[in-house]
Amino acid sequence: MASLAPSTRKTLEDLEAVLASAAIPPRIAQSCERLVERLRRPIRVGLIGFEAEQRKHLLTALIGTEVLPARTAWPTMEIGFAERAHTRATLADASTLAADGMPMGDLLERGAVFLKIGAPLEPLRRMTFLYLSAGEDAAEQSAALRWAAGRMDFALWCTRDFAPLEARIWSSAALELKNHAYLLVFGPQPAMGGLRDRMPPDFERAIVLPLAHAAQGSAASDLQAGAQRLLGQLAADIDEGLAEDLDAARLLLHRCGQEIAAPKPEPQPEPSAETPVHPTPGQADRPESAEMACMVDLLSEPLIFLKRNARDLFEAMEWHDADSADWADEVLERCCQVTDGLRDRAADWPEDEGAARALRGLVDDAADMATLLQIEGGPAQAADAAALLLQLRSAFEARLVRPATPLN
Repeated sequence: MASLAPSTRKTLEDLEAVLASAAIPPRIAQSCERLVERLRRPIRVGLIGFEAEQRKHLLTALIGTEVLPARTAWPTMEIGFAERAHTRATLADASTLAADGMPMGDLLERGAVFLKIGAPLEPLRRMTFLYLSAGEDAAEQSAALRWAAGRMDFALWCTRDFAPLEARIWSSAALELKNHAYLLVFGPQPAMGGLRDRMPPDFERAIVLPLAHAAQGSAASDLQAGAQRLLGQLAADIDEGLAEDLDAARLLLHRCGQEIAAPKPEPQPEPSAETPVHPTPGQADRPESAEMACMVDLLSEPLIFLKRNARDLFEAMEWHDADSADWADEVLERCCQVTDGLRDRAADWPEDEGAARALRGLVDDAADMATLLQIEGGPAQAADAAALLLQLRSAFEARLVRPATPLN
């Protein structure tokens, strides 16, 4: 079970109580139950990209212990929380081995290609980590990313300069990977200016971490500090996502006549006279504009609706039966329902607000396109319709975005 803030845990308990006692339409109940399950499991974080050595040291710093010797070639591995350490290895011939304890080096000698590890480590109560073993060959990377796309909630692409080959691989990666993605840059801060200009918008954040050829001495200390910053940022973004999901649950229940209370804000400590509060650079001279406030009011609920449905849709696509003839029809129908729902919401947006008017035009076009794709039918059209929802989400988020997060 994921480690949750007290207010979030209380809201989840209230939600479960409503689901257990109230007469809720089955479709809404199923959506809320999937939401509860997702919120209660740890978030899956993937370490991907070319920088194998740096990713090894980073994973060690994130979980607080060395899984395997960094000097060895690691297979793909997934590590999550367990009360007692255990390892299950899949070998190259598809046979498996299971043993208590953390993995031993002899597993590599026996040709292990995938390790699933459980360990009683505190960071793993909230996050599981996937280390993806892939070289710098574009085809190998792309195949590995396709396999991993459904196995992570946050994708952390590790790089030194995000070279053109990396950019091409990332641009063609599965859309699911780009729902929550960070660019982790290993190297000195002064060299990052040009990277900021060419960083794809798919990445929510870019975070600079110290380069560690061997995690010893000051290098290990610096990397550990960077890993703690990264964990803190992940936790903050996870909390934000949890809040959005819980808001979506409240909206669903409200529409069927049920309510769960919104959590009370966590008390904030009073700043002391000895500890002056310094605003984020530029914060003092960036008051929220009237236009931004208007867009927040208009788009918050539609964006929650869009994100909730898009996430459910991608989960359905991930688990669809490849032999089923109707899965593409189901995806296309869902996409039409979502775009029609957005069009209904956009109908009341003010005509005199330029940004809202432009977004309404985009929503109208997307709804028409979803209908055309549904008429054509087929798996390729289903994939295009799902991509359409992600494009809408990006457009909505772009209208609500705060000033870009700097490389730090």
